[in-house]
Amino acid sequence: MKDLATLAANLEPLHAAAGEVLMRQGERGLAFAITASGRVEIRHFGPNGQVASVDLPPGLIVGEIALLRHAPRTATVIAKDDVCGYIGYGSAFDCMLATPEIAKRIVRTARQRLAAFITPISVRLKDGTELLLRPALPGDAERFVEGDGAFSRETLFKRFLSPGAPTDTRLAYLFEVDYVDHFVWVLADSVDGPVVADARFIREVDEPTSAEIALTVADAYQARGVGTLVLGALAVAAHIDGIERFHALVLSDNPAARGLGDKFHAQWQVKEPGVVTTAMEIPAPDDVPVEPHVRRQIQHVARQIVHAFD
Repeated sequence: MKDLATLAANLEPLHAAAGEVLMRQGERGLAFAITASGRVEIRHFGPNGQVASVDLPPGLIVGEIALLRHAPRTATVIAKDDVCGYIGYGSAFDCMLATPEIAKRIVRTARQRLAAFITPISVRLKDGTELLLRPALPGDAERFVEGDGAFSRETLFKRFLSPGAPTDTRLAYLFEVDYVDHFVWVLADSVDGPVVADARFIREVDEPTSAEIALTVADAYQARGVGTLVLGALAVAAHIDGIERFHALVLSDNPAARGLGDKFHAQWQVKEPGVVTTAMEIPAPDDVPVEPHVRRQIQHVARQIVHAFD
């Protein structure tokens, strides 16, 4: 309570009219804002002139990335409505970071916003199909379930080892990640299109160099090299993140997963009737079965997210 009282004492009222620029990309970041009412637009200008834009509802913090990184603003913040809230400077930000749960949430949100600014990696399947590979974003929970029949009941059962589609709560957990202890790649068929595959690792709490992995590939994209691509991308990101070993649970009658694991020299053991476990050492980046130019892009993107606030 004392920390919250100190925080409140260090905040100043914020009132901005619709259309007013609250923060500008490239300027020095001295303050953050907490919006109590009114939407804001976050607009990021990429190096090649591309523009990424997202509207945020009230009740969120904006401007935190520059303070976390001690770097210029990464985006412009514009009031979409009349906005009311609070402005805080360095002392107020330090108060928030002194509360572990608040600090953890701030950093996770900041990573998600940085991930939204990253240009997806264009990849080509063996049959010439072009897809986009990028870190997962919170909105992918909806994109995952778009497209009637994209993930059949059988596919979902093999992935989640239980019948039925994942709940909204489960989907939020799967796609609203921190990119350090829980990293997810997704493949989409276009910039705003549905997710056709995802691959994730979740770091073990008691063994931080080991992580559990899971992959899901939409039915129409199976047996087309997608699994090899996303598992390779996952291995590259894990190597950057200090992960050395992967393990997973797989249904015994899932030959595609078994074959994919064999490509990465997985070791198999029977867990229980119908279920096997696999463990594998993560290969060095140069040994990952992904095209070198794609691998270099994957490394660049993963470093941007994993080491964003080092």
